[in-house]
Amino acid sequence: MNDAQSRSISKLRHLSVCHVMDALGDSCAIETAIHPIDPHFRICGSAFTVECAPGDNLTLHHALHLAQPDDVLVVCSPRQCEVALWGELMSISAQSKRLAGTIIDGPVRDPLEIRTLGYPVFCRDFQPRRAAKNQYGSINVPIRVGAISISPRDVILADANGIVCIPRRQMEEVLRLASSVVQKENSIKQQIREGRTIFDAFSLEQYVSVQVKNT
Repeated sequence: MNDAQSRSISKLRHLSVCHVMDALGDSCAIETAIHPIDPHFRICGSAFTVECAPGDNLTLHHALHLAQPDDVLVVCSPRQCEVALWGELMSISAQSKRLAGTIIDGPVRDPLEIRTLGYPVFCRDFQPRRAAKNQYGSINVPIRVGAISISPRDVILADANGIVCIPRRQMEEVLRLASSVVQKENSIKQQIREGRTIFDAFSLEQYVSVQVKNT
């Protein structure tokens, strides 16, 4: 990752998924069924994609071995996965390597321990049964995680609102649009604190007038 990319990701860390969604609207796909183990967890970094073999996390262990600081491990597995692909020990390793977080489209285990550790993990559900380590899948290939498609090195932003994927070529445009949303939102917040209602701040009277007129 070059210096310009690092600066862009650093700026994105100050934004929420809602800011990005407000900026991009319906053109932005979002995954909302994979949740953070702790609602305070946030992830922002470069996608290191992993496709596990059924019931097996050997590939994920290899990816964890290879991943670099600020990478986000983004993991898919066949549906109906009934084993935990991630747990406390892997979280300790990822945290020691200074990874940005892990997103599992499948089960994990040790949620209380991971929450205490403070390493950001998002998952679909929980399962105490451990995974096998016999079959290799793929790393750094395009994958689909819930509602979003992710390619290696795409930028991932995830928080309690959901998960979005931003292709690197779109980063500067996304930052520009989302920063504009933040500025407008901050102005609205100040107006509300000063006693103005949201109805006034957003000039909603014009829409009510139209509806009443057409009734």
